[in-house]
Amino acid sequence: MKNFLKIVAVVLGTFMLFACDENTAQNTNALKEISANQIYFFYQTSCPHCHHAASYINGKYPNLKMINLDVRQQGNYNLFMKCAQKFKLPQNTLGTPLICMGNHYIMGWSDTDRVKFDSYVQKFK
Repeated sequence: MKNFLKIVAVVLGTFMLFACDENTAQNTNALKEISANQIYFFYQTSCPHCHHAASYINGKYPNLKMINLDVRQQGNYNLFMKCAQKFKLPQNTLGTPLICMGNHYIMGWSDTDRVKFDSYVQKFK
């Protein structure tokens, strides 16, 4: 039963990440710059780390306002590169998920990144 609930949670988290809602940037023409007052979640649909991060974030912070951006879309990729430039991230090390939160970023997802996210998100709740 516990495994079933975990699977349901992951499926729902994934659906929430990629569902069309007010927090998902469908028209990125309006998004040209990174705002320090917003959380940006850059992902790829094929990235398992992105799914794990989204599942954790959506499960722990269901009301968090976060803009989800698929980097495979041109406008989103441009914003992804602006985030990378803001934090002086070398292009050859870029990956997803990349979460930009004010003066902080998280690239990738691990237990350590969960702790960082929990700390950084306090400003945005």
